[in-house]
Amino acid sequence: MLLIPAFFLSSVNIDSHHSLISIFFIIFLSIPCFLAVLVWLGTKKGLFLLIIMGLYALVLETMAIITGIPYSEFYYTEMIGTKLFGTTPFTVPFAWLPLFIGSLYLASEIRINHQRPELWQIVLLTTFLLLMTDLVLDPAAVALQFWIWKEPGMFYGVPLMNFIGWGISGLVAAVIGIGITRYELRENKPPALASSLLLIMFFWTGVCVYMKLLIPAFLGILLIAFITWSTKGHIGSFEKVN
Repeated sequence: MLLIPAFFLSSVNIDSHHSLISIFFIIFLSIPCFLAVLVWLGTKKGLFLLIIMGLYALVLETMAIITGIPYSEFYYTEMIGTKLFGTTPFTVPFAWLPLFIGSLYLASEIRINHQRPELWQIVLLTTFLLLMTDLVLDPAAVALQFWIWKEPGMFYGVPLMNFIGWGISGLVAAVIGIGITRYELRENKPPALASSLLLIMFFWTGVCVYMKLLIPAFLGILLIAFITWSTKGHIGSFEKVN
């Protein structure tokens, strides 16, 4: 289903007049994940996690745009929503939070020697999975000119520093997220925590395929397969399962 809008987005010349469509999809795709967080943590703690991590994303993104740290210098176009502080689209938390929460969920469910991972292992696995999502998403978004790098890099126009920055920011985010949810991470969780991540990967992998971004497309297919396998076919379930 998401391959249809992905084809449209990659095949039709779009500009800022189509930004409402982009905003709709960003927010729409985040809803399953946000609902799953509230089911998992309860309304109070769930909202606390979403707000804290959403603010983290906004502050970090704004700092990166102003200073170039930690991603390298870039700026957003008008394609994905009104800019807060004149720099950062308000949709950034809706776009980033599902990636983070989905990666955190998957990392906590991986079995290492038939055992659930230790907290430090969850931090590293979450960081790795977040970086993998960016290797799919960033080249496609750059090709569509959602944001523009002032000094393009070799990986489909994306500079190496961006991925180093994603590793650093993902590591810090994982530490903060685990600090908030460490007890709940040990309990059963709804697989729907990764549902938005799967939908986002379907969409952006489709864009990569249509735009012939072969390496990101291949990584996207791997991520889709991994998410599907990890959730054992229960990706849409809001029930807490082991």
